Amino acid sequence: TRLYDCFIPPKLSPPIRGSAPNKTGKGGCMSEGGHCYEDQYEAYRICLGPEARTLNRRRYETLLSHLENRGPLSTHVKIDTEGTEWAVLETLLDSPWDQEKIRTLE
Repeated sequence: TRLYDCFIPPKLSPPIRGSAPNKTGKGGCMSEGGHCYEDQYEAYRICLGPEARTLNRRRYETLLSHLENRGPLSTHVKIDTEGTEWAVLETLLDSPWDQEKIRTLE
């Protein structure tokens, strides 16, 4: 599991800050009352955008770059990108090869 968020301040996000329980194993989050990950997660302060660039001191990368080297139906994608999701999705629509890598899109 990879989490990307460049907008939320780390002090407000236990996963981005790295303080959420991580890789607890199956059932390991049953008693947790908040953010908890049974599988290992990696957090990144990276934005998702239609092109790779730096804007207002925020680093943007493309969805297609993160789908690279992924197999068919191997990736679950959830996008909430503070307004850039439409441009990101338009780029994805231009690449049937990358669309085939996505099992679910939320």
